[in-house]
Amino acid sequence: MTDDLIITPNPEPPSIAKVEFERAVAEEMSSTVFSSRQTARTRELLARLSGARRSVTFYPRGHVVVKDNIVALMAAIEQYHKDGVDVPLVFFDNEVLLGEQLLAQESMIFDQLIRDMTESGMTSVTFLQGLDMDELERALQVLALDGNAIEQAGGLEKAVASVSIPHVQIGTVAFARDAGDFEAAEEATNRHSYMHALDAVREFGERAANNKPVSVYQVRDAARSIVDNVLGNKGAMLELGGLKSHDEYTFFHSVNVTILSVALGSLISTNRRFLNSLGVGALMHDIGKMTVELDIINKRGPLSAEEWEIMRLHPVHGAEVAASMRGLDRSSIVVILEHHMRYDLDGYPGRTPRRPQHLTSRIVALADAYDAMTSRRSYAEARPQDEAMEVIAKNAGTAFDPELVRMFTQMMGIYPPRSVVRLSTGEIAIVVMPNSDIVSPCVRIITDSDGAFVTPHDLDLSDAAKAGGRKVEQCLDAALLNIDVDDYLLPG
Repeated sequence: MTDDLIITPNPEPPSIAKVEFERAVAEEMSSTVFSSRQTARTRELLARLSGARRSVTFYPRGHVVVKDNIVALMAAIEQYHKDGVDVPLVFFDNEVLLGEQLLAQESMIFDQLIRDMTESGMTSVTFLQGLDMDELERALQVLALDGNAIEQAGGLEKAVASVSIPHVQIGTVAFARDAGDFEAAEEATNRHSYMHALDAVREFGERAANNKPVSVYQVRDAARSIVDNVLGNKGAMLELGGLKSHDEYTFFHSVNVTILSVALGSLISTNRRFLNSLGVGALMHDIGKMTVELDIINKRGPLSAEEWEIMRLHPVHGAEVAASMRGLDRSSIVVILEHHMRYDLDGYPGRTPRRPQHLTSRIVALADAYDAMTSRRSYAEARPQDEAMEVIAKNAGTAFDPELVRMFTQMMGIYPPRSVVRLSTGEIAIVVMPNSDIVSPCVRIITDSDGAFVTPHDLDLSDAAKAGGRKVEQCLDAALLNIDVDDYLLPG
């Protein structure tokens, strides 16, 4: 069975590693040491902050629920002010801090609040002494905003400036770290972005399968996070974009296609509205499959004519689900409908009159085909990465836009990231990233010429002097070699 394309034989906050200070932590934040009693209060404070944000989101200003939540939050803040201290909260790398004191348990309990704050760019919030109820209510109009609303407001600085809140400092903060710490923080942020998107796909897939409404905000937040991290470090995200799970193929596939699509789209334009819309369409491109019976999705043999007709309808059903979601860009819906239409329009669904496949649909179609071919599915083994690139090249001008194929090949190389390869010396290596010379990537060598494992070390094959004549001979099957690529590429 196959549902692949039929083929023939910064207004947003950047990644933590690159963020610059927009608002430095106040000097008193770094010098204040909070007592154990004050630290213990933060659980109530964060609960009240989370509740107040939700109430402002769901109820109009002045509603009794909003007022009750603001009163409760103010009471929690006043406990600190009565002690003569400000309340500096920092949301950083999946953690929350009171000043510089890490709150480990609270970081687990308030995971969603931390995600919401970091994804909106509000990583530093300080409630200063002198704050009153009216000012806190105005501050919550900003604190409750999501990344989209902040972008529409012209950025966080403008959103804060639009209200008078001298006793509430809201900004994006970074910590000075050495290069190793920055790299580790960036890797953690990239992984968080991936897992956040994976969670979003799982949830909207479950809701779609049960005919429940899907939240556009969660999907947009996940796509925006991927856009941020691809623009921050495309190579690292492409490396993550090869993660696979046979048991959760559809979910991992959707996230991988999003990373590949946004990375390819960023070579055309870095306009965030374009990339965010592309990301949402890519993340949801297979939502129509969520309504198809698992017996058909997981069938090992060829589909019957009736089953194939059901599969061919998944882009239409997916577009119908997406069209029912308020606030979704039309171009995202078009991606869902057209991603199997093919460049030559010989795919599905057919259109009368025939008209060209949209650019974003062509991008997602290419990313979709590559990730599908390099993944193990119930009805097909994974192809080696170089073979998948060869298939794509052969179908340029028919299944795929030839210009996008050229750009995709330049971005990925003939041997894409995560490929396990044999070098001309007999050494085995893992491709880390491509080079402008598409046949000479940067690799991480893991065995010697006799196949014995060695301490992994990196080599740029495009550097003739260092490469010593080494070339890539072929891609290998990591599973047959019992090699887990993640062991060599993912930290920890």
